[in-house]
Amino acid sequence: MEENDAIELLLKSSCLDPSSMEFQAEGFRIVKELFCLPLAIDQAGAYVASGATTIGDYLAKYSEYQKILLSHSEFTGASKYNRSVYGTWELSYKEIQKRAESDDPHRANAANSAMLLLNLFPFFHHEGITEEIFSYAALQEDDGSSSPALPIASSILDRRLLPLNKRGTWDNFIFREGIRILLSFSLIKKGPSDCVYAMHPLVHSWGRDRILLNERKQCCLMAYVTLSCSLRWNEGQPFAFQRALVTHIRANMEHSRSENDEDGASYLDDACDKFGILLCEQGYFQEAETLENKVLDTRNRILGVGHPDTLRAIGNLATTYHSLGKYTEAEKLEMQVLDAWNRILGVEHPDTIRARANLAGTYGSLGKYVEAEKLEVQVLEAQNRILGAEHPDTIHAMANLAGTYGSLGKYMEAEKLDVQVLEAQNGILGVEHPDTIHAMANLAKTYGSLGKYTEAEKLEIQVLDARTRILGVEHPDTIDAMANLTATYQYLGKYAGAEKLAIKVLDASNRILGVEHPDTIHAIANLAATYQYLGKYTEAEMLEMQVLEARNRIFGWEHPDTIMAMANLAGTYHSLGKYIEAEKLKMQVLDVRNRILGVEHPDAIIAMASLAATYQNLGKYTEAEKLEIQVLDARKRIFGVEHPETIRAMANLSVTYQYLGKYTEGGKLKMQVLDARNRILGTEHPDTIRAMANLATTYHSLGKYTEAEKLDIQVLDARNRILGVEHPDTLLTMGNLASTYKKLGKYTEAEKLEIQVLDARNRILGVEHPDTIKAMSNLAASCQYLGKHSEAEKLNIQVLDARNRILGVEHPDTIKAMSYLAETYRSLGKYTKAEKLDIQVLDARNTILGVEHPGTIKAMSNLAATYHSLAKYTEAEKLEIQVLDARTRILEVGHPHTILAITNLAATLRCLGKYTEADRLVIQAQEVKSKVSGEKYPYTIATVHCAP
Repeated sequence: MEENDAIELLLKSSCLDPSSMEFQAEGFRIVKELFCLPLAIDQAGAYVASGATTIGDYLAKYSEYQKILLSHSEFTGASKYNRSVYGTWELSYKEIQKRAESDDPHRANAANSAMLLLNLFPFFHHEGITEEIFSYAALQEDDGSSSPALPIASSILDRRLLPLNKRGTWDNFIFREGIRILLSFSLIKKGPSDCVYAMHPLVHSWGRDRILLNERKQCCLMAYVTLSCSLRWNEGQPFAFQRALVTHIRANMEHSRSENDEDGASYLDDACDKFGILLCEQGYFQEAETLENKVLDTRNRILGVGHPDTLRAIGNLATTYHSLGKYTEAEKLEMQVLDAWNRILGVEHPDTIRARANLAGTYGSLGKYVEAEKLEVQVLEAQNRILGAEHPDTIHAMANLAGTYGSLGKYMEAEKLDVQVLEAQNGILGVEHPDTIHAMANLAKTYGSLGKYTEAEKLEIQVLDARTRILGVEHPDTIDAMANLTATYQYLGKYAGAEKLAIKVLDASNRILGVEHPDTIHAIANLAATYQYLGKYTEAEMLEMQVLEARNRIFGWEHPDTIMAMANLAGTYHSLGKYIEAEKLKMQVLDVRNRILGVEHPDAIIAMASLAATYQNLGKYTEAEKLEIQVLDARKRIFGVEHPETIRAMANLSVTYQYLGKYTEGGKLKMQVLDARNRILGTEHPDTIRAMANLATTYHSLGKYTEAEKLDIQVLDARNRILGVEHPDTLLTMGNLASTYKKLGKYTEAEKLEIQVLDARNRILGVEHPDTIKAMSNLAASCQYLGKHSEAEKLNIQVLDARNRILGVEHPDTIKAMSYLAETYRSLGKYTKAEKLDIQVLDARNTILGVEHPGTIKAMSNLAATYHSLAKYTEAEKLEIQVLDARTRILEVGHPHTILAITNLAATLRCLGKYTEADRLVIQAQEVKSKVSGEKYPYTIATVHCAP
């Protein structure tokens, strides 16, 4: 029945005004709960009409007294229906019972089959009940995986619906006869495909409510046993079947809990063991943990701690702990398993070697990459010696070691192993075997780490094509391949393609795995990351808040994935200019990672580096410097001097040195970074080219514009060749070169480049992307240098308007746009307009960034310059004294910004006729500049009023 018709029927049978919006809203909630079943809706209306409840209170009564309300004979009438909901189905059941007593054996057998099915189906999920479940269960044999001392499901399986024919396969005739009867009475319905059935949710409830408690428990157990016997590990069951089976297992366990069957009497070792592994594989980690603890506790008690089955249970629980992010607990259990297998089976037994490999995997998650490497080298050597180079376990060990090499930054070694693994799998298993395709995906990942994004893209397209063809579009491995390709598209600057794929991945995960599955939440996080690249920061923020809330609810606050979600949200706050909020979240992330993972875990060090970046934006350069020195020291100690993460830490510290005016220290570090990346990653790796670009920035800051120009041209040439003309990094380099051209007085060349950049960004990213707006702002600056003040004014007004609309009034970039427009107004002689904007900028920066932030001090200096132009020399003097005091205290006396503040104040004092004080300041500036050893600053002693 359609919702609107259902609401009309409910209000008619309730004798209520159908035009009332209030009653319609309450009616909507009720018909949804009753699944729009006409008879149930009619009966609900009769109950309301009787005066026993109001329409607003009905659902509360229904949740508590469902069985009574749906079977009560008094509440009928008001339409063509004149019996209770449950009463109608009970009549059908009595008719089937009657047939079961027939003298006709075929008729009786069909009815008995229907009754057996009616005892099982209500204890599955109400949808997607497949014939496959019974087909697999019929062929169940005791595989000896559980000890004879433990109760097992296969020993109590009811085989009345599961007879085998002479060929030893399931004879489904009697099953289908029962299905035919149930379909004829509309107690079940056909599903979306052959041999798939469903029950209406209210029929499903009636099927349980009609049975007495003890019989209900028995029926629930028989359904549980059937599900257990249908699950097989050694027959390559389709993923889709196992995924559907999980839905029924979880529904059955929920029904069992609702019957208060928690006494453990129904413990079946094989079922608990299999269901625990399956739930973990399918992402239901907490439910898996509960079952695996039950298995471990039972086996400990009955079989003893050292029994092989107990040790396997410990291993399974350790795997689930790993998935739950409980790496320390997993490590303890895996060490216990490894120690036991060493003692019982010997060092070279396959189970011992497997335990060693599992422990290595946990070491990797704990950031203990060196320990992981040692174990994985041992595992690979043992597998080679015992099983031979071409055994699947040996190749798997090689792949694991390659992954650890990647974590250690040994990308060349990882590449060599990944290539070997792929060649071996190709030769042994064939091109289209899932393991071969997995090896291809691993090599693509390593190519990504090596900056070989085009090679990575080619392989990932092959992987996606193969998985789509072999496993199907909706298999998790296919979706994973799609997600990997999305990330590579991001690196290649193909953001539109990345967005399309990320949306497809999320849609598929939602549909197949469900909204709250960890992989679905991960897909939301990936889409948020793509939005970040596209400059859609508000959309990214909304998605990341969803991810954080979901992970907190499912995993808890201190799970690594929840902390990662917090870190990602902090990154988006950073992009939105919400530096205070970013700082708070990043401090939480650092605190939690320090406490849970330890101070020297790679993720804790990443959190420290991330917080340092926010300190930079907040102008807390000294705090940023302290953290970055700690990060660099830790990475040197843990990873070694030449690890990519150590070099990245060096690069970050060099940028902070630049902000602090320590250009010599910053320049030296950047030279080291460039040298190391050239040597380790090669001349054309994206990180090497980035190091070259960073060094060019330092030359720029040191006033070495010719050297900066040379490097910028090299970087632009390399990025054009490797990444393509329209890659975001290529366009960024073009912008940097334009900036250098400005310093060299090549304003026309700068303007040409910036027009190209603006045109490309408009076309690729769209008019309102932050990078497009930034390109417009840069072009406005070039126009100003060329004396095109009117064009600069128009562009700056567009930039300010766009940033106000997109980023908000208080975003740092909006305030910066206001400052640039004020500067243009000064150039145009519109000093009053400039003054108004400068006051707004100073007020905003005071409030958002604080009094002593470099940006606030710069705003103060700019306002002083405007006051000077307006001949408000006294106001200018007051501000310039504050600027000089702040810069001397924060930046040190010899910093170029401090020297500039001295000269600006000297110029204002001259205008006020204070010549002696002005001359004294000029001499002081000259002396300070001469004392700064080895520093070549780009500033000269002059009456400059606007800070650079």
